[in-house]
Amino acid sequence: MSWTSYLPTIVPIVTSIVLVAGGYLLSRSAASWLRRREAPPTAVRWARLVISLLGLLLAAAVLFVAFGPLTVASGVTLSAVIGLAATLALQTVIGNVIAGVVLLRDRMLRLDDRIQIGGVTGTVVRLGLVSTWLRLDDGGLASVSNSNLLSGPLVNRTATDRLKGEY
Repeated sequence: MSWTSYLPTIVPIVTSIVLVAGGYLLSRSAASWLRRREAPPTAVRWARLVISLLGLLLAAAVLFVAFGPLTVASGVTLSAVIGLAATLALQTVIGNVIAGVVLLRDRMLRLDDRIQIGGVTGTVVRLGLVSTWLRLDDGGLASVSNSNLLSGPLVNRTATDRLKGEY
């Protein structure tokens, strides 16, 4: 069996990879072009999203035409593999989001609180679901992941008045 017998399988896969990579590169170029023309950040994000999705959809269309529709069993298998890959790739982010929700629910942190975590001391300037930003004494910014804050030890120097009588 010669290598040319594999061409009907290889060509659509390579074409799809090229379409996805081309969509990504085109979206970066469009974003750069929009930024040079001082477009709002929302427009830049939407342009990148739309162009990237078009590349993905074109790649999916090439694969669909080449290999036909998925059977139920192969569709379930593909979705399971994609779900597993996404879960493994986003494991740290998911942990940080859960830690952020716990921190917000426990009311341990608020904006302008003075905290110390490990060897870092600063004032909370941004609370996010994934990370918390601190303004350091020297004026610099530090980003601390919420899972690090939750695993502690976290010392909040300004929460004593707010939480008086609760703990």
